[in-house]
Amino acid sequence: MLNQRGFTLPEAMLAMGIGSMLILGAMQFFPLLRQRTQSLSQHYQLDNLLRQTARTLQKDFRRAGFCAGVCSGKPFTIGQATGEAKGSCIIVAYDLNRNGRWEPPGHTEAEYFGYRLRDNMLESQRGMNQCNGNGWERMLDPTEIQIRKFNVEAVTSDTGAALLVLNIEANWKKSPAVNSRLHTVVKIQ
Repeated sequence: MLNQRGFTLPEAMLAMGIGSMLILGAMQFFPLLRQRTQSLSQHYQLDNLLRQTARTLQKDFRRAGFCAGVCSGKPFTIGQATGEAKGSCIIVAYDLNRNGRWEPPGHTEAEYFGYRLRDNMLESQRGMNQCNGNGWERMLDPTEIQIRKFNVEAVTSDTGAALLVLNIEANWKKSPAVNSRLHTVVKIQ
């Protein structure tokens, strides 16, 4: 008779019990992992959206004051719309068509560009020289994003260069706990 050895029924039952416990433990871990992965993805998406928005603003901020001739007026104005925080609106002027002057508001090629916070949303407008008024367009989807803070401050560096400091804070409207902050400094003309 050959000496055959295998698992006995109690050994097989014990192995199945241990395996079941491991599977149950993993089943409790995977929803948490999925939730955490989804939260990180939302943070990444919001952060990326704020960075793209800031790049758009920075492009205009860097151009502020550019003139291919003799332009009159201020290269930028910082203010606020009615009911909003101080420094939550900026109007920049630059000679986009390089004709030596800043085309005023109302002109078909107006060279004043505004960005403001209004009702927790970032808005933009071309051809505006003040922070109030109608016709501003929302830059982000108001059903998805809520801008909690938009602040621009003008400072002078140690070397005398004019700088604009931009701070933006936002969160997903459906998940307010998912938020992002952006702080950037831009040197202007």
